[in-house]
Amino acid sequence: MNRRDLLRSLATAIAIPAISGLPADPSFALGRRAHRRARAGGLQVLDPHQGETVATIAEMIIPATDTPGARAAEVHRFIDLLLAEWAPDDDRRQFLEGLADVDARARAASAPDFLTATEAQRAAILTALDAEAQERRKAQRDAPPHFFERMKFLTVYGYCTSEVGATAELHYEVIPGSYDACTELGRWRAAPGDF
Repeated sequence: MNRRDLLRSLATAIAIPAISGLPADPSFALGRRAHRRARAGGLQVLDPHQGETVATIAEMIIPATDTPGARAAEVHRFIDLLLAEWAPDDDRRQFLEGLADVDARARAASAPDFLTATEAQRAAILTALDAEAQERRKAQRDAPPHFFERMKFLTVYGYCTSEVGATAELHYEVIPGSYDACTELGRWRAAPGDF
C-alpha cells in the first residue's frame, strides 16, 4: 500500500466518523479555518520543545516524500490551536501527559528526550505506542482515546485540511454549490483563499 492509499484509508476510517457525524464539506471547511487561525499566531498551549516534538511525531506519521509531509503542513500549529481553543481541560491534560510520556520513553532508551533520540529509537517508541493504542481500543471500547490514537487522528485531520495536504496530496477541487447546466466543472479549483 502506498502513502496516498494509506492516507485515503485513514481519512475515511478514522477522521470522518470521529468528527461527530459532520458531512465531509463542513469538516474540511472547519479544518481550513483552523489552519488560517493557527498560521496567524504563535503556540498557545505547547512550549517550543513540545511543539517540536509534536511536529517530529507528525512528520513520522506523514513523512515528506514526493509530496510535502506533516511538517510542511504545519500540523503542530493546527494541533496547538485545537488544544487551546477546542479541547476540554481533561483532553488537553491527557495530551500533554502523553507528550511527557514520549520523552520519558526516550530517556528509558538512553536518550535525553524524543528529539535527540536516534531514528531507530523514535520509531521503536512510536511503534510501542501504536501497539498500546490498538490493545487499549480492543480491551476498553468506551475508554478515552490513547495519546497516540489521538495524535494520529489530529495529524491526519490537520494534514488533509491544510492547503499543502488538500492540494498536493488529495487534489482537492471545489465543486460549484448550485446546478448550472452551462458551467464547465473543470475550471473550478481550490484557491488560496479557501485555506
